[in-house]
Amino acid sequence: MTGRSEVFYRKWRPQRFDEVAGQDHVTQTLRQALRTDRVAHAYLLCGPRGTGKTSTARILAKALNCREPRDGEPCGGCDNCVAVTENRMLDLIEIDAASNRGIDNIRDLRDKARFAPGSGTYKVYVIDEVHQLSGDAFDALLKTLEEPPPHVIFVLATTETHRVPATILSRCQRFDFRRLSNDVVVDKLAEIAGEEDIDADPEVLSLIARTAYGSLRDAENLLEQLAVSYGSEINLDQALELLGLGDAESSIELAIAALKSDPKQALEIINREAAQGSDLGRLRGGTVDVLRAGLLVKAGVEDALGQSQDALDAMAEAGRGVSLEKLLHVVTELEKADFRQNPSSPLPLEIAILNALTERPTAPVAAALAPALAPVGRPAAPAGPAPARRPQSAPPPVPRQQPQRAAPVTSGTQSPGQPAGPVPEPAQPRRPARAPGDERWAQVIKELSRTRGARFILGALLRAVGEAKQDGDTLSISFRQDSMEERVVNELADPRGRSPIETAVENAYGVKLKVVIAGRDSNGAAKKTTTAMDSHIVRAAVTMGARIVDEGNAGGTTPAKVEPSDESVPEPDTDQSG
Repeated sequence: MTGRSEVFYRKWRPQRFDEVAGQDHVTQTLRQALRTDRVAHAYLLCGPRGTGKTSTARILAKALNCREPRDGEPCGGCDNCVAVTENRMLDLIEIDAASNRGIDNIRDLRDKARFAPGSGTYKVYVIDEVHQLSGDAFDALLKTLEEPPPHVIFVLATTETHRVPATILSRCQRFDFRRLSNDVVVDKLAEIAGEEDIDADPEVLSLIARTAYGSLRDAENLLEQLAVSYGSEINLDQALELLGLGDAESSIELAIAALKSDPKQALEIINREAAQGSDLGRLRGGTVDVLRAGLLVKAGVEDALGQSQDALDAMAEAGRGVSLEKLLHVVTELEKADFRQNPSSPLPLEIAILNALTERPTAPVAAALAPALAPVGRPAAPAGPAPARRPQSAPPPVPRQQPQRAAPVTSGTQSPGQPAGPVPEPAQPRRPARAPGDERWAQVIKELSRTRGARFILGALLRAVGEAKQDGDTLSISFRQDSMEERVVNELADPRGRSPIETAVENAYGVKLKVVIAGRDSNGAAKKTTTAMDSHIVRAAVTMGARIVDEGNAGGTTPAKVEPSDESVPEPDTDQSG
């Protein structure tokens, strides 16, 4: 009889600091502390579940007791390192605070901490989910945590830092673990799949990363579940079926129907999926994820969407005439669908989608309830448009200190206290005009949609281009966000980024063009604009009260004209009698 196989998240648990995924800001600091022998007596590791807190604590215990540490890393081969790896190190004590949360448990810990370590140099206490300790238990731990024996080190781990008392926080070195990005999770899953001989489509790994939402442990469990169910070859349809996510196309269809304000199409999709026995909660979740991608694209954020290119293209097409406010309204209403009472009923999702397609769903309800909500003894305001407020009378004139400009003459009579004319409405910001040759530029983006340059996916970066102008053998591009512009500058400076971009431009425009960024020179540096204030003489004159009348030309050949202020230059004293 063979032994039970080890689950993925334990089998592939990191054994060195450099194997911890996505937490370099933590592991580098701990390695430096070990190299310089400046280890603290207590650490607090905070962050979401499945991000490496307990694994980091075990690596720290291994490095502290390693007989031959190397540059702050455990050797992995000595007796103590092997004992930690095989979970038989007596000097590593792991405590679950959820089941050992009382004061008696902490008193027992405090009494045993006085004994010297067995085979190692330090006794390391790892208290997981430390926020579960009771108030009395925290008080009992406080003194030991503040002045522990020299051979004891505490490592506290928690997912809810706000529940840890400030007195405990102040006695620990705190490290905040970050939720892992989809790219980090996909890279780690691809590494595990390669070692386990699992042939999984890239779309499958991306779907697992999105479902795990930054937790590597959850992602490893999902990959193992798929491998056990379908063997060594896993495709996207199998992953969708096992994870209960339903058809991704249905989520995209429902999102498009919501953006187009088509209630008939939306309700048909919901009832079709209900008739097929699909999980409507998953359909709602998938639709919200697709709409979130559309929301981020609309806001100009395209770095970590985690959606397929088909979904992004569909959202970009359907959301062209949709305002950001409407997108936000649709997402908010869909999030309100509650399936707890009857998970199989389509009614919660139908109500949510109809509310999402209503421009102001709360206005009729508020108007109907206004008489009932009016204070006693005060008549309710009529339901309807509010009457225009009468303009207040003008304030009394201020005593004249300086000559004032004459008021403009208006035709016709005017009542006292009335404004001279209608108050102009503030000008609405105009949408930037779309760049000429959008079809050709769209072809460039499509060709580079899956092409990675030096650091980023080039198609995602170039979606932020606001205008692309062809001038001779040059294509000048400008951006709506400075952050995107800086990234493209770095990509163009690297042959790995410039070569694919200029190849795609040549294919789309039919001629070889050099791609440059508007307002920057050929090296990517911003061009400096010379102004009159660059002159120290002009600055000195302005300091004395002068004002600039003419800036001169940009090249500096025509000097700026400066007019002195009447108050800035005192009259010369002509009295010669003294």
